[in-house]
Amino acid sequence: MRRFLSFCFAAAATSALASAAVIPIQPKAGDVSVTASYKGKGPVDETHDILVFLFDHPSPTGESRPLAVMSVTKNGQTVVFKGVTTDPVYVTLVYDEKADYDGTRAPSPGAPIGSYSKAGKPVPVKPGSKVVASFDDSVRWK
Repeated sequence: MRRFLSFCFAAAATSALASAAVIPIQPKAGDVSVTASYKGKGPVDETHDILVFLFDHPSPTGESRPLAVMSVTKNGQTVVFKGVTTDPVYVTLVYDEKADYDGTRAPSPGAPIGSYSKAGKPVPVKPGSKVVASFDDSVRWK
C-alpha cells in the first residue's frame, strides 16, 4: 500500500508540474513614456500635431496596425502609453503637415515620419521605458 501511495503522489506531483509548465506567464505591464519633437518646417500645434505610434515591429507599412496611438500638440511634449505588455515595442512618429491625418490609416504620401532610433535603426523599447524621439522632414512616407 505504501508503494501505491508513493506512486500516486509522484504521479500527481509530475502531473502538477507538467500543467504548471503549460500555463503562459503573463508579461509585466509597464508604461512607455515618449517625449516627441519635430525639427522640420512647420508648427506643432492643435492642427499640425505629431502622432506617436507604438508597433510590435520596427518597420511599419501601410498595412500595419499600431498597438496604440497618441498625439502631441507642442514640441517636446510627452505622452504616456499605460499598461503596455508587448515587449518590445517600436515608436514611430508622423507629423501632420497638411492638418488632415488622424492616425486611423496610413499617412498621406510625403508626410514627414520618424522613429525612436539610434544610428538610423529603430530601437526596441521595453515596457517601463522613457524615450525621447525627434525627427525632421528629411524622411517622408512613400
